[in-house]
Amino acid sequence: MDLQSFTITEWRTFLRDYSAKFLDNSKLLRVIEKNGAGNYVRSHLQREGWIGYEPASEDAVVAAEDRLGVRLPPTYRNFLLASNGFGYVDHVDLLNVEEIGWLSERDPVLVDAWSDATDEYADMFERSLLIARDDGGPGVCWLLYPAEAGQDGEWAAYEWFTGDGSSPDDDRYENFGALLLAATRRLDA
Repeated sequence: MDLQSFTITEWRTFLRDYSAKFLDNSKLLRVIEKNGAGNYVRSHLQREGWIGYEPASEDAVVAAEDRLGVRLPPTYRNFLLASNGFGYVDHVDLLNVEEIGWLSERDPVLVDAWSDATDEYADMFERSLLIARDDGGPGVCWLLYPAEAGQDGEWAAYEWFTGDGSSPDDDRYENFGALLLAATRRLDA
């Protein structure tokens, strides 16, 4: 399955299917329930029918692009137009269009801590778009990096486990769709 070319409608179908699978058979849901947040998740799923949100409007996406000074990669852009953020994909919650931002601005403490240790990733820290964070888990960030953009406009995507000392480039994906697909497949593991 290639999520790169997903239309908005295809994204919604994929995300609804993932939501149903999450509710039916998820170790993560059991952990969430054990920690006391299960009622919230189940009520959201029952109310909304999935763990996604209302789509971002085209105006909201354009406003974010203006704020960031870049056009978002097509796969991620269509995702936002299908669901403005998304809860509980593996270790992370995907941020809504108003919350995404450059890593150096959204988490300067993390960038400073890593910059003190090495300047190898200085450019990556400065120009990576933070699109997802864990909700109190192992310190996971999902980043999109426009400096590694393909001719199709897609940016490289990174899943960075900041809490375990791994390098930001240990888990690199061709694009947002490839990263999301890998994360959703871990639900079966």
